[in-house]
Amino acid sequence: MVVASQCDSLNLLSFLPDVGHDVSTALLDPGIGGCVPALADGRGLLVDPTMVELDDALVEAFERASEDEATLFLSLVGHGEYADDDFYFLTKETSLPVDSRTSFLFAQRIKELLGHYSTLDGLVILLDTCHAGIGAVQAGRRWLRIVGEAGRRFDLLTASDDRVAANGCFSRSLVTVLRSGHTSFGEHVRCADLKRVITGLCPAQTAVHLGFDGTREIIGADQGLWLALNSSPAWRRSPLAGNPAAPDIERLTENYRQKPELGETVGHLLTGARLVAIAGEAGAGKSATLAALARPSVAGSYVPPDFLHAVLFATRGQTAEQLARELARQLRHTIPWFAESREAFLNGLDDSARNGASAFDLAILGPLRTVTPQWTDSPVRIAVDGLDELDTVVASRLTGFLRGLSADPDLSWVKTVVATRTPEKLPSATVVRLISTPAVDPAIRPMERTRPGPRPSHDLPGGGNGDSPTSPKLTPATLIVDVPGRAPVHHELSYGFTTLGRSRRATLQLGDSRVSRMHCEIRWDGTTAWLTDLDSANGTFVDKRRVLNAELAHRDVVRVGDSTVTFISVGQEEEWPEADEDTGSLPAPRPARAVLLDLLCLAAGRGPIPISILTEASALSGGPDKVVHVRDVLAGLRTAVRRTQPGLPSETVLWTGPLPEVTPNLHARLAVAMSEIEPATGDDEPTPEQAYAATNEAEFLWLAGLHEDALASVERRASGIPVENRETWAMWARRAERELGETHRITLRCEARHATWTGKAGDLAGALALFEALSPIAVDTLGAGDEDVLSIRNNVGHLLGELGRPEDSRAAFEALVRDATGALGPSHRETLHARHLLAVATGKTGDGAESLRLSRELLPRAKNALGDDAIVMHVRHNIAFWSALTEGAPPAVQEYEQLLTEARERLGDRHPDVLDLRFGQALVRAEAGQVTEALSEWALLLEDSLEIRGERHPETEKVREQLAHWRPREA
Repeated sequence: MVVASQCDSLNLLSFLPDVGHDVSTALLDPGIGGCVPALADGRGLLVDPTMVELDDALVEAFERASEDEATLFLSLVGHGEYADDDFYFLTKETSLPVDSRTSFLFAQRIKELLGHYSTLDGLVILLDTCHAGIGAVQAGRRWLRIVGEAGRRFDLLTASDDRVAANGCFSRSLVTVLRSGHTSFGEHVRCADLKRVITGLCPAQTAVHLGFDGTREIIGADQGLWLALNSSPAWRRSPLAGNPAAPDIERLTENYRQKPELGETVGHLLTGARLVAIAGEAGAGKSATLAALARPSVAGSYVPPDFLHAVLFATRGQTAEQLARELARQLRHTIPWFAESREAFLNGLDDSARNGASAFDLAILGPLRTVTPQWTDSPVRIAVDGLDELDTVVASRLTGFLRGLSADPDLSWVKTVVATRTPEKLPSATVVRLISTPAVDPAIRPMERTRPGPRPSHDLPGGGNGDSPTSPKLTPATLIVDVPGRAPVHHELSYGFTTLGRSRRATLQLGDSRVSRMHCEIRWDGTTAWLTDLDSANGTFVDKRRVLNAELAHRDVVRVGDSTVTFISVGQEEEWPEADEDTGSLPAPRPARAVLLDLLCLAAGRGPIPISILTEASALSGGPDKVVHVRDVLAGLRTAVRRTQPGLPSETVLWTGPLPEVTPNLHARLAVAMSEIEPATGDDEPTPEQAYAATNEAEFLWLAGLHEDALASVERRASGIPVENRETWAMWARRAERELGETHRITLRCEARHATWTGKAGDLAGALALFEALSPIAVDTLGAGDEDVLSIRNNVGHLLGELGRPEDSRAAFEALVRDATGALGPSHRETLHARHLLAVATGKTGDGAESLRLSRELLPRAKNALGDDAIVMHVRHNIAFWSALTEGAPPAVQEYEQLLTEARERLGDRHPDVLDLRFGQALVRAEAGQVTEALSEWALLLEDSLEIRGERHPETEKVREQLAHWRPREA
């Protein structure tokens, strides 16, 4: 909501209401601010409101934003005045001198509304008013003190002008920057960014940015409180636009200093090297160097504009399919011809080729190989980071893709640069080595103690403990601060970050000349305190050892400059004496915010977690139960979390801080939080929630000990790419064998699913070999009549038929029907399925009459046991097909029509079973003498089969054969 107001008692502001309209238009533009009007009548701008109108509008705006759990943006343009330590916004009818009866007491009213509407997802205030002589910093401080009492997150950008009349430079510049963006900005435009730019554009006004995380002032900005997307053309056409790695790249390049190795890397990529490896130990700057390639604005003259076309920062927990999909998305965005080339490639694949292709083949390699020669004169450059952090199997596949990409003679115009600690895995790469800077101990942990420590936490059922989301009652911890020449001070740690330094912005200001302005910080989560040095000049020491990071133990002494800070944990102090015997009572519930940190740490090893899933798991575990309250916590964690798309429903979060040695077992809660998410279907782009659940629901179920449920999740969330499913089940089979043993039922099931998807990926002979090798092991372990064993034998019989061995297939199914009937009973689904497949195999041997008899005999029992099931439909199809060929067509035509109607309702027009039924119906019509109708149906079926199955699919070829056979007979 933008408020633009004159004041009749003061000079006329010539730029109003035009500037207010421009600010409102920019914030409401879907491509810039993406806001919606705060008022129900659709207004985003109030011009010259009365005090009553302004108050009514503010209440409505807060109420609607709170109901939607949304961020509220308020912009005030006009006259303002500070009096008696309060800020007044002067409405049109305000008379002077100002008081609460004639002027709007804006800061106090905002504080009241923030306190009342607790589900507001942050507030951003843009204040463009003259302050009647008060300095900008003083004005901002007063706002911070007044509004901060509400205990809510907000960002404030204001400007001071002590002249009689301002010229609207602040708001005019704001609109200009929002519309055009800026090359120095990242993905989003934040108040902190605008302050820097507006200061240069408006020298007569002093811009001030202040942020508040709900408990204290913060330096920088809340990642979730941003004003607009960066409209800079350079940003929008770069591979960073919409890139999940954009926040990482912004962070890595924030204070980047160009190094010769950057120029060396660029030189190799420009002069013929197809694969360049930026190599070095951890901390050498590999990621920062690669990030600078992606952001030429920070790289000086080293990196040409638009140098990279895709930049991938891989994280643990991602699959090969997810990596390939993200690379393809970026290439579609940065390369004009890539989407067209990809479509041409996919349209030329038949089912066999598609099923045998990997995600990298389908998404990247195939489209690149299909490109027309006119485009191959322009190089395509791809950058990859995180190779060393991926799961072993995924890392191996990504490495194989990179090696293949650099060795393909048809893709010599594609260049790749990779950051890695192990360049030897890329033998063809040109290596650029970075030298690590010697460092002090990166982290220390408390020494093991012989006396008992705190009791470990447990995964308790039930809800939260009723703590306020803004002031949780955490396990107390105290800092005893001893500055030379001053009396020791006791400071009780509050949740989140406590900064120590000489600066007035530090939480604990230390009057010690050897202490840096922002020397170090301590993060307290209610259980653990982590110390981080903030690049101090004289270092931070714990028990006389210099550290960059350290987990503090009870009574640890931290030395900064000439001062000491002793950490006291009341919880550990109480546990220090000999403990009494356990009374059997349940431990107290974890504080709500500590529960959220536990979940973040548990999820850290599986990549960024969507905030919706994190919130659901938090609610199930007794933590914050609304997204807005989760974001309240995230804002206080600052650099300990990486947030992608912050503030949006699609936001994801990754914990990047230190990990505790022990965390409660909340894996099952994380899995339950994903259970209601439907799997992605077809070629639809999965949502962040679907992509995360596809990879991690099974993982968390497995870690919770729910192995059967984990396998069910893998099956339910199968990929649309058979090769990816084959590789997934191979990974699970290896894991099950490693953790449970090679003859465990779960291991055998994983092996069977791997064999199944091997066949679906096009390798029928390989699948048969896997099943035949697995069968005797399963029989020895589980017994001949076990359902899993019978399922394996079912697959063996099916594959024998598919491989052109119908007699062997029939014999296998005859034995299977006999054994399944004895072990499971005649009405079990596995038995009924085996009987159907026996009928089909019998027909393939040429004995159509016997196949028809077997299916007719089976149908009543199958209907009675299974109802409206796919097996029943297949049995009816077999009856219709063989009755037409052996007994005459007319009755079969009617049966096919009924089957097709039912199948289309259940499966849709593109399902393979529907295509098979259409083929059978056309054949029956032809046998009944309805040749013209049959040819018409086959012609339509050929078009659909070409689109769905591909040019070279056997079923497509069968349609062509029937057209060629029956066309001469049409007359």
